Amino acid sequence: MSALSKYFEQAITGATCRDILHPGIGCGQFAWSNLFGSARSNVHFFLPISLLRLVLLVYNRRTVSLEILRQTSREFGAMMLNALCVANCWTGMFCLMMRTTGRIHDNFSVSLAPLLGSCAMFLMPAYVQTTHAKAIVVANLECWIKSRESKLTEWMRDSRTVGTLCFMLISAGIARYARKTRHRTEFWFIQPLKRNYNQLRREPNQAACKHACYHQESTCARYVLHGMRTYFTFGAILELARRLIVTIGQLHQTPSERIRSLLNLRYRLILFLTLYNGTFRLMTCLLARRRQQVKEYDNTIAGFASGFWYYVCPSYNIFNLAVCALTQTHWNFLMEKYAKMALVQRLDRVSFSSLVWIASMCYVTYSRAYYPWAMSKFALKFIDICSNYASRTASENFAARYFAVQ
Repeated sequence: MSALSKYFEQAITGATCRDILHPGIGCGQFAWSNLFGSARSNVHFFLPISLLRLVLLVYNRRTVSLEILRQTSREFGAMMLNALCVANCWTGMFCLMMRTTGRIHDNFSVSLAPLLGSCAMFLMPAYVQTTHAKAIVVANLECWIKSRESKLTEWMRDSRTVGTLCFMLISAGIARYARKTRHRTEFWFIQPLKRNYNQLRREPNQAACKHACYHQESTCARYVLHGMRTYFTFGAILELARRLIVTIGQLHQTPSERIRSLLNLRYRLILFLTLYNGTFRLMTCLLARRRQQVKEYDNTIAGFASGFWYYVCPSYNIFNLAVCALTQTHWNFLMEKYAKMALVQRLDRVSFSSLVWIASMCYVTYSRAYYPWAMSKFALKFIDICSNYASRTASENFAARYFAVQ
């Protein structure tokens, strides 16, 4: 299967867009049906995501308000518009290229077809730009790792010990650079404290820790337990919301089956989030109290030690999300370090999330054609549902022609 791209021209010789993308109907009829079909399927895909976003906003702000409802509604509309642009631009360009040049091209028809539609991301809200770019990068990293064929990569991919050690190093890097930047690290499970966070700790009548730690809790035990309780609650709510959305869609289930479905949580993920954050907080406190002084490398050591809990819940999603978090924190560090340079100031105005999204969408369509077996379930579901399953039709028809000539 990994050799599909090498035999593209041989497998696709004489094929038209009608043979690959829309068997049985013409381009015009397909374009209209796919437009309305992709709108319907995108509602099914993005509505649960928007509901999860609503739950998390209510949890973080501890209130339900019209502003939260308006915000999630705007984001839902933006996600819908963006997905429609990508899906219909990809199918439209596939047919246009075929009708213009008389043949299907490898790169232009497969990888570059969604390029123009992906540019709609520049018009999206910042939250949509960031979350979409990170989600698709996480999915693409999984596909890239799984599709590598070298023996060394295969051994590293299958070894939980190697994966845990790599995660510990990445976790240490996140903690190191997050400590050095003013930006808050988004979508990660530890937030190193800085000195100015606890300006009041030495003032009278304050209930701050009496040791060298930077936290404001009166004792280190409270600080550690507060973090563990927060991430246990966060993980449990996230998992319950996810299972609730899945269970609601399964109308044929009996009440007992629905209860079992709701309780089918990823308990190891909840345990990982709880222990990861708790260990990080505990280690920073122990190191600071031992010498009665916080050192700059304390967070790096704590990040490395807390990464051990990846062994409990090894996952491509967690690992690749850590890679994204490390990339983000290191980028923020460099942008702040060289902020006075004219080039950096110009780069700061560029929406790199949108650029990452555009490149990632081209890789997704490439992967759907050549490496469907290596794609994550999320990526497959995303591209198939959002294109009204046109991508699955094209991939299956292409594969059928490939195997027919072998």
